[in-house]
Amino acid sequence: MRYFIPILLITSGMSCQAVTVPANSELTDQQTTMEDTIQGEGTIVWNDFEGGFFGIQAKNGDKYYPLGALDKEFQVAGLAVKFVLRPERDVATFVMWGTPASVVSIAKLGEL
Repeated sequence: MRYFIPILLITSGMSCQAVTVPANSELTDQQTTMEDTIQGEGTIVWNDFEGGFFGIQAKNGDKYYPLGALDKEFQVAGLAVKFVLRPERDVATFVMWGTPASVVSIAKLGEL
């Protein structure tokens, strides 16, 4: 019993360690970060589950779930876009697809 409490304290302390991974560690030349935002090029995709929703898939394969509805002109599956997004790290969604993100700006490719 006398060793139980020190062992408990050591093991609980080890489980509370935080691991920090840089948010931009896997960005490609098509995608850059600027003060908590991600900008890049990608495609609008339609996902026919969880009631159906539009998402953005970056050229490097990363998926982003736009919080709030995209404007009607961007609700077109296959549309090529340039985007600036702000990932929302402490947000949970029902769709469980992609990284939840607020749209800072979006434009059809070639218009931005």
